Amino acid sequence: MKRSEKALVIRRQVIVRILLTCAALLPCPVSAANDAKEEDLKAEIVYRCHYQMGEFGAEGVRVCVDGELSAMKALSAYPQQAGEIMQRCTRHVQIIGWELAKSCVDKDIAAAREMKKD
Repeated sequence: MKRSEKALVIRRQVIVRILLTCAALLPCPVSAANDAKEEDLKAEIVYRCHYQMGEFGAEGVRVCVDGELSAMKALSAYPQQAGEIMQRCTRHVQIIGWELAKSCVDKDIAAAREMKKD
């Protein structure tokens, strides 16, 4: 196989992965008020997962996207009292991802509860 043929095959694989991932995201509920922002966040998740997990195929990307979307949805349900912690933990979410941001929030909330007990 020539070099240009290899590049074409790789590009096709990338396009197929992105399309499969986007197709998996279509049924996700999105509120009318936040359509643009929500779609931008989902696109960032797809791109980040593609770059982080693309070597593992479409299934690896899909698992990554599902986990990130789940963590993002869980964070949106947290109470207002955790707002300060959430701001700090999600400040760099584009780099670290929603699952790690959620883990940061969960750990900080648990630590704050422990401090109140003492």
